[in-house]
Amino acid sequence: MKLAAFLRLIRWENLLLLFYIQLLLKFLFFSSFNATTNLSTLQFYILVCAILTITAAGYIINDIFDLKADLINKPNKVIVARHFSVESVQRIYLATNTLGIVLGIGLSLSVQKPTYSFIFIGASLLLYFYSKKLKSKPLIGNITVSFLIAFSIIALCLFDLNFAIQNDPQQLVIYVALLLSAFAFLINLVREIVKDIEDINGDYLLKMNTLPILLGISRAKKIASFLCLFPIGLLLFIVVKYASIYKYTVLYLLLFSLVPLLYVALKLFSAKTKKDFKKLSLLLKMIMFLGINSLFVFSLNVH
Repeated sequence: MKLAAFLRLIRWENLLLLFYIQLLLKFLFFSSFNATTNLSTLQFYILVCAILTITAAGYIINDIFDLKADLINKPNKVIVARHFSVESVQRIYLATNTLGIVLGIGLSLSVQKPTYSFIFIGASLLLYFYSKKLKSKPLIGNITVSFLIAFSIIALCLFDLNFAIQNDPQQLVIYVALLLSAFAFLINLVREIVKDIEDINGDYLLKMNTLPILLGISRAKKIASFLCLFPIGLLLFIVVKYASIYKYTVLYLLLFSLVPLLYVALKLFSAKTKKDFKKLSLLLKMIMFLGINSLFVFSLNVH
């Protein structure tokens, strides 16, 4: 029972998705294009552990600060104070966060890039201030958490890829990784706004100033729908640029990312109930997962 509660506390399914993204990039995508990489297998797993533990710590501290809101928005899913005392959760946060930072600093020193230590320290501080202050700020909180998710992809590129190499395969790998991080940022930005609409009742009672509270649900829906145009535009750019070279990848993106995104953009106008927004949030998460899986098709196109 305690183990199940702990796994829910650290959002194990989200961590698994992050781990999956890193594995796809390192062992499928980078290797398919024979990209020159810097990290050994051990160093790669240390990097992944640092990212996952700091992310887990972010989820934990978020649940501590969100306790009152969660008792209103999702009373059946509350873990802090029900399965674990607030004090014990705070100790778990401190241990998890410290482990992530120590692993990150150790890796930065081992690859002789000590300044990269600030990536892990900065991410940790940003997650803390997001939960404490930024989350209640309209759009700023949404942008912050979306940036951190996208940056987990960029972090692997910074550590593992050799940017000095100018050959076409290396540059293509870097370019696609940046496009993927941009896609992750945009999808998560829309999803964070949808989640804010879903959680408006609890947030309102706690005097949080999220976008739906500041502008109203109707305007927040329109903004979320409008923001869908940016990942749609990004996908159309990829389609136009690579349709003649990577036909199967483009077809996959059209069917499993572009069409579902168009559905979300339109469905937002008619969504009314908490259940409607929860479904759209889950669909956006699925679009993110399917978009990442385009790396499979993309890598197969090479062979």
